[in-house]
Amino acid sequence: MPSPFPAELFEKAKAVQETLSELYFRISLDHDFLVDAYRDVVKADKWIAKQIELMEMVKKDGIRQNISVQLQRADYMSHWDEQQHKMELKNVEVNIGQVGGPGCATLMSKLHKRMMEKVGNLRYGQPLSSTVNGKLPENCPRKGMAEAMLHAWKLFGDKNAVIVFMNQPELFPVCHFEQLQFIQFELEDLARKEGIYINVVRMSIKETTQRLCLNESDYIMYADGRKVALIHMAYGYLPEHFPSKKEWNIRYDMERSKTILSPNIRLSLSGTKKIQQVLAKPGVIERFLPGQTEKIALLRSTFTGLWGLEEDNDEIRACPKKYVMKAQLGAGKGNYFDDQMANMLSRMSIKERGAYILQQKIWPVVAKNYMKRPFEKPTLEDIVSEVGIYGTFIGNQENGGKVLWNRVEGYLVRSKAHNVNQGGVSEGGGVVDSLILFPENELKY
Repeated sequence: MPSPFPAELFEKAKAVQETLSELYFRISLDHDFLVDAYRDVVKADKWIAKQIELMEMVKKDGIRQNISVQLQRADYMSHWDEQQHKMELKNVEVNIGQVGGPGCATLMSKLHKRMMEKVGNLRYGQPLSSTVNGKLPENCPRKGMAEAMLHAWKLFGDKNAVIVFMNQPELFPVCHFEQLQFIQFELEDLARKEGIYINVVRMSIKETTQRLCLNESDYIMYADGRKVALIHMAYGYLPEHFPSKKEWNIRYDMERSKTILSPNIRLSLSGTKKIQQVLAKPGVIERFLPGQTEKIALLRSTFTGLWGLEEDNDEIRACPKKYVMKAQLGAGKGNYFDDQMANMLSRMSIKERGAYILQQKIWPVVAKNYMKRPFEKPTLEDIVSEVGIYGTFIGNQENGGKVLWNRVEGYLVRSKAHNVNQGGVSEGGGVVDSLILFPENELKY
């Protein structure tokens, strides 16, 4: 069954998404800001240092494609403020480019809607008393993301150009398949309805080194001899994805080509934990969104406490349960909690700490629901839910940046046992879920 969540907080998460997407687009246009933000990180983090080096090389060589595509998922949890005795919405992180879940989220919402209808049938049209005031929000991020990709393909302006889906299916076969649902199946269906026939070519990052070729005379990228309009990178967010210079060289060729990238290196560097932490400083958001006072205030209200670790702090080691330490990695990697975090801090130098940020721990409201894991019977557990809001954004970086497309596309829910720290689905601690929304005053805390 779907898990309960305050309707007011859900609507707030949707309300800030367009602002969030534009904010990260404008960050990606500010080269000097990105370089300065990572000044301490690159001293200890070779992965980020290599990406900064790539960004610098691209800037020197020249950017030939002004269109950028940003698929984003901003993740939130409810937070109970004990002092003010109220529920708040708090941002966990922002993911750009390699966003998982749109296929699973679409299908889970359909499944839970059908389950609720089945309960009604078994009760002769009478819903459960506990769900009578609940609302199941519409949810189809798979279609919305495919529409954005189709629009980006059209902007390239060549009806014979292909889309490349860069993946690594052997890592997470189920996750790989659900990505295919929007980047290939849904996109191809939408295109056919318009009389357009798009060829989506799948290849691993290793295969891109063999099958992609940049024409140095006009900077058109070719895949197996065909022009490439768009490359969507569902892979390439961890250091181990680039085992040799060949992978870095082909990524460099992508960046300096005329192919539209989802995402380009500047957007990738805009979506890290470090940028999230820098944005929490006074006046930083205003730099990118001048004159949008009300939108900025609403967005800031979702921030948790965020700090850099460039300086020593005895209180952090003394009270580790108040914080989470995070590295600049995606896919739920590089998060450290409690005693593990305290032990790491006690061993790290000032230079090494610069590669991490510190986030105030969120204390979500606990609900009861049945958890269904593969090959196991359902179990009734105390659970907490993390809600991700999907956004699609297409921008043109010319003349200070122009917004071409900015939409909210649905949501993903991952629920986990309340006493589990690492709750990602791929990590095994969480499950895909959906929401039933209630007015906040009807939920019991």
